[in-house]
Amino acid sequence: PIAVIFRLIFFAKYVERQLVGMWLDHQLLKVMTSLRSACSPTFSLRRRMLHFIQNFVYYMKFDVIEPNWRELENKLNATKEYCSNKSTKEGNNNANGQFPRTVDDLLHEHNQFLLRISNQCLLPNYDLIERASKIMTTCLLFSTQIKRFMETTKVHELHEKTRLERSKLRYSGKKSKNGDQELEFRANREERTGRCSDRILGELCTETYRHMITRFDEVFSAHLAEFMKNLNSDFGQKSNAHLTNLSMQLDYNGFVSSSIYAKE
Repeated sequence: PIAVIFRLIFFAKYVERQLVGMWLDHQLLKVMTSLRSACSPTFSLRRRMLHFIQNFVYYMKFDVIEPNWRELENKLNATKEYCSNKSTKEGNNNANGQFPRTVDDLLHEHNQFLLRISNQCLLPNYDLIERASKIMTTCLLFSTQIKRFMETTKVHELHEKTRLERSKLRYSGKKSKNGDQELEFRANREERTGRCSDRILGELCTETYRHMITRFDEVFSAHLAEFMKNLNSDFGQKSNAHLTNLSMQLDYNGFVSSSIYAKE
């Protein structure tokens, strides 16, 4: 079970890293004010995906693994203290404590630890883990497509060229008193940014790009709706009370629930 949990968290963290990289790329587009309206659907979808991934990872790491590990660690420390004080009166008084005393007890506690975290990390619930995997796969495909789009815009080249010119201007030591070079730098930067912005805006307004964003939004919303339905079902809540925490984190303002009910 621990290998499966590790793979699940590793995959989720990888998807999160790709989405964070997309967020960094989008900061370059936000500088171009003329693109904000056209980029709004893309920004919104990326924000929703990142919200799900970050809360899903937080749930597994800090709501499941961390407290269960602390509980196991406390039992192991109690065993260590019991063994060190075994011959003392204090050790005899603690003989009725609930902690492992033999190797078999230690193995049992470790197996119980693995069983608890595997249950609470959704592994026994095939429907939930399948929907979560589909959501993360959709996020990964979306980040890949946006990365390819950003490469075609050449906005990174524009940003790097502007940075080099700024550094050259700052350390050249040949500035005129009236700031002619600074004014020329700003004019050239605005001109290049304007041309790049117009080119990107044309690509954002194409039917192909709009259809791609709409399709990803529909697929992500459908998988998320099914995930939340299974998460909030009677079976899900009774099988694991920890799922309530995950449900509240993913739908803290009721937006997901309202979207599901609106479609129904």
